[in-house]
This record gives sequence, structure tokens and C-alpha cells, in this order.
Amino acid sequence: MKRKNKKQWIVWFGLWLFLATVFCACGEQEKKPAAPQSPAKPQAVQPAPSAQTKAVQAPPVADALAQAAPKPEIAYSYRPQGKPDPFKPFVDAQIVAASKVKATRQQSIFPLQKAGVENFKVVGIMGDANRRVAVVEDAANKFYPLFIGTRMGLHNGKVTDILADRVIVDELDGKKTRRIVLTLRKNQ
Repeated sequence: MKRKNKKQWIVWFGLWLFLATVFCACGEQEKKPAAPQSPAKPQAVQPAPSAQTKAVQAPPVADALAQAAPKPEIAYSYRPQGKPDPFKPFVDAQIVAASKVKATRQQSIFPLQKAGVENFKVVGIMGDANRRVAVVEDAANKFYPLFIGTRMGLHNGKVTDILADRVIVDELDGKKTRRIVLTLRKNQ
């Protein structure tokens, strides 16, 4: 029973789809304007319609619409006055680059680069002559290990040497390199 019912629905749907398509196609033909007639050519005189052809012919209003000349299309023109330039970026690249440079100079995410080199105190040095590690303390009493090549300070200083009693940091000061020596704090 269900199979027969399903087939009937498919047939009815197909029939409905066919009729809808035919109806839309007929409606499109009525909407299309008749081919424009050139005004230079005189129209041929048609014979008087008989009674049978009067019933088939379109009403006189439709003839008037069909003979009306199509309106010329208006060409689009863009007027940029008062409108933003569509090809100009919203954000100026030079301003963004300058703000990024200022942001990197102002604050670093690394704790060793948030304070000047002079603000750190060397509290211990471990290791032998081949490989040494220094431990420094900041103003907040936090300890950080230093190795050769570690960056520290506000001016991108670099640990260049760790000796038995001191740490040497080279810092860029304009075009010159400034050498800062941090000595091991003696026990009191």
C-alpha cells in the first residue's frame, strides 16, 4: 500500500512541476517586448480583420505597448567625490610599523629585558672554565640564570663572558658598544 501511495505522489509532483514550468514559460513569452520597428520604414497596410481574427487578436492596449520604443539604457558612471578611495588601505602601513617599533622598545615580555643591566645583582656563579652559569637577582628578589649569549637589559645587552667573580654584558649605546661588568656580591 505504501509503495503505491509513494508512486502516486511522485506522479502528482511531476505533473505539478511540468505545469508550473509551462505556466512560467508562457508568462515569459507575454512579458517579452515585441521587436522594435524602425520609424523610417512605413508600415504595411493590413486588411480589415474578419470576425474570426478579431477574437484571436490582442487588445488595442497591448498593440500600443508593443509599438512603444524601448527606453535607452543609462550608462553607469562612478563619481568619487565624497567617497573613500576603494584601493587605499584602511590602515597606513608606515604608522603601523612605527607603532610596532615603539611597542618593542617600550616593554619586553622577557623579565631580564624589563630593567636595566645595572639593576641586577650577581648572587652566584657555578661551573668550570668551559661552561659557567651565573645567577642574578632583580629588585623583586626573583632569580634568573644567565648563560653566555643571554639577552638582558633595556638596550638589548648580551652576556659575552662569565668569569669566576664577574659577568660581562655588552650593550648597544647608539652606534657604540658599552661594556658593563657585574661583580659577584660578597657575603656580609
